[in-house]
Amino acid sequence: MWDIEFILAIGKVISLILCMVFIEGVVASRLNGKWTGMLLPTIMVLLSVWVLATWRNGIYFLLVLAPALLCWFIYFMCRRSIKNGTALCLQEEENI
Repeated sequence: MWDIEFILAIGKVISLILCMVFIEGVVASRLNGKWTGMLLPTIMVLLSVWVLATWRNGIYFLLVLAPALLCWFIYFMCRRSIKNGTALCLQEEENI
């Protein structure tokens, strides 16, 4: 029923999305990462618009837009935690 290549391809996509979201969280949670944290989600949204304009396929557009929206969500959550003072600072942990 399920082809092993298809299952491996889904695993690759999921791991790439998780890595991208993790990297976005690390960059956006830095104190001076306000503008650098916006870079990846913006590029991903522009890429999703390019995919829609090029292939005119809504499924491909959504497959690229969903991780971009997830990165935006992570960005805003990290920036809110920095604003509230609940963010974890890496420099404080290194001094312990």
